Amino acid sequence: MTRYDYKYQKQRQARILRPQRMKKISRIAFINIVLGFVIGTSCSLYYTWEVSPVKLVDNEPYALHDDYADEYLLLIAQKYALEKDLDVALLYLSDLQLDDPGKFVSNRTEYMINSGYSQFDIKAMVALADALGILTAQMRPFLS
Repeated sequence: MTRYDYKYQKQRQARILRPQRMKKISRIAFINIVLGFVIGTSCSLYYTWEVSPVKLVDNEPYALHDDYADEYLLLIAQKYALEKDLDVALLYLSDLQLDDPGKFVSNRTEYMINSGYSQFDIKAMVALADALGILTAQMRPFLS
């Protein structure tokens, strides 16, 4: 593409911007990048392994907070509703180390009925309470 320089009446080459080639990275810059990566990785590994390692905590079901114990009980009831294996349900209930598991299941079921939990959860809890032989008048409408 040419332009005319009207002052001198001759052609002038228009400047076209072309992408410039990337310059090669210097050897020193490359060594600095690799050295920074190695130092950063080694410092982070030292910190995670020596200074502040992961502490694994394994809680037993009897040590759970009441809200989580209720969730655990609901899981036991849902497992019983699917498998109809009372021995397994009693084994899981024994993990909670309750004095009277039937009374606990009954109280939690009535609480769930009064609190408006889902029908599926209530039916699972009622099935477990029925299998344990603790069925109240409030639970009877939820029997399948």
